[in-house]
Amino acid sequence: MELKVPFLADRQLESAATELLRKYAKWKGAPPRPPIPVDDLVEGLLGLSLSIGDLRTLLGKNDVLGATWLDDGHVMIDSSLEGNEGRFSFTLAHETGHWVLHRPIIEMEKVTVPLFAREPNAKPGPAIVCRDGQRDSAEIQADRFAAYLLMPATDVRAAARLVSGDPLAIDRLEARRKAGELVPELKSLAAEVIERGSFTNVSNQAMQIRLIALKLVTDASHPQQSLL
Repeated sequence: MELKVPFLADRQLESAATELLRKYAKWKGAPPRPPIPVDDLVEGLLGLSLSIGDLRTLLGKNDVLGATWLDDGHVMIDSSLEGNEGRFSFTLAHETGHWVLHRPIIEMEKVTVPLFAREPNAKPGPAIVCRDGQRDSAEIQADRFAAYLLMPATDVRAAARLVSGDPLAIDRLEARRKAGELVPELKSLAAEVIERGSFTNVSNQAMQIRLIALKLVTDASHPQQSLL
């Protein structure tokens, strides 16, 4: 079931993530620094319960990464992501995005009915189920929220300045990415930014996308053209 959500501009999504970090800072008495402790944010600030389990068996779908039970205030991450800190943290931040951005919509529309109930009297299943490769509007919004939450712009820019100073110009970057080619220069920059900025719970791929979005890398062939 695709969740219908209103359009939200990137600045609105970033503002929502920033506001959550501000509330966390007030709660803890100090602003969070990377790696952003998303598990503490979820369990401590938001008061949700968090578990790791075999969602694919539970829901009978072999591509489930995370799910959120709104009535129970519970988030579960699939056990296949254990040991992959980058994907685990991003999925948890993604579920947090659903909680912050979409829970009011779901509750207002009263769609927390048993989406995956096996029997008429069965306990309701999760209102939000996130599957690998989903690209509907709600999933895209949650992905971008997760990026803003785990990789705040100020922290990424500061780390990038330590690594390269000015934005890095990479030859034929756009064409190589569109062709699905590995871009070693971009991968190397992302790895250095992760290390210098202590983004230890962020994957290299996620950081590459964030660096492009922040225009900290440019296409040497088209320096004024957006890469996203």
